[in-house]
Amino acid sequence: MDSLEESVGFKIVKELPRTKRNLEEQARREAEEKEREERMRLQKQLSEEQQQRLRAEEWEKEKHKQEMERKRLLEEQKRKEEEEQRGTLEGRLAKLINDLAANSTGIEFSVSGIEMGSVRWRILADALEKNSSLRDLHMSRKEIEDEDGVEIIKSLKPNTTINKLELEGNRLGVQTAVEIGDYLKKNQTLKYLDLEGNGLVDEAKDSSGINQIAEGIKVNSRLLVLNLSYCNLDETCGRTLAAALKENQTLIQLDVRGNDLPLEVMQEITASLEKNKQKFNEERMEEWKERKQMKKEDEYMEMLDITLQQEHLKKMNILNRQEAAKKDKEARLEEEKLKAEYEMKRDMEKLMNNAKKRAESGKKKKKSKKKKK
Repeated sequence: MDSLEESVGFKIVKELPRTKRNLEEQARREAEEKEREERMRLQKQLSEEQQQRLRAEEWEKEKHKQEMERKRLLEEQKRKEEEEQRGTLEGRLAKLINDLAANSTGIEFSVSGIEMGSVRWRILADALEKNSSLRDLHMSRKEIEDEDGVEIIKSLKPNTTINKLELEGNRLGVQTAVEIGDYLKKNQTLKYLDLEGNGLVDEAKDSSGINQIAEGIKVNSRLLVLNLSYCNLDETCGRTLAAALKENQTLIQLDVRGNDLPLEVMQEITASLEKNKQKFNEERMEEWKERKQMKKEDEYMEMLDITLQQEHLKKMNILNRQEAAKKDKEARLEEEKLKAEYEMKRDMEKLMNNAKKRAESGKKKKKSKKKKK
């Protein structure tokens, strides 16, 4: 029957007497048929979904492969550009790169007046990564692009000595802000960060960078001053920062002037900063008291040391005076001895001269007597 149904293309249905049993049997068969058809439909749909999923996975793999190849070529191009640029470095920048590598820089450095570019920023970032001598780095108004800002911040993550970082008036954007947020989560040395005049929120109102900075503020325990003035912040950004400040205990100055923030948010930020500033002042007062106490102890020890030194000097002065008196006496005795010897010698010479004169006078008298005879 089934083969005949398949050959003719339609089903042959037997007409059975419409008894209760036959109707139930017919309903059961129709239900089984519907279930079989649904199962076949689902199997077909599953097969199509599996094929689509496999095609999507293959497409993702190919896309990932192409992306990795693109990154490899880009990195290779960057390395080549950096090698070429390293050979042309001169002046203050060349000296800075060498000093950073040798950890022999001064405490503070500014790139003002140095011609920079994307490749040179990457060279500088690479040199900053392992440096431990620089404390303050000024890179304001150098037209640093968002991509270069990301490289600079990444290079500073292993650095444990930078206290002050000025990036005001550049072209940093959302991606650099995201990287800064991650940097603040891990850094324990930076105290001053200036980001004024950078578009950290873009025209599409992407505030993911500010969100990351806020997350960094929550856990950071070293940053004291953060300048986010004129950074395109809106009310949402302001509320995010205000909420983060409630979990922060060290930030005492957050500059958000020049942004579109309501008065309510500004007041909330100010209240949190005042709380932190009060705690900061109390801690500084305790430190001052400790230093004062230590100073008193140092002064006492210094006075004790001075007293001992004075007693030692007195003893030395007495000994020196005694020694000087002894030497003075010996010198006088020596002088008197020399004087006596000199006078004795002079007297002997005088006697000799007188004797010589008398002898010569006697000879002259004898000669004159002979002439008279």
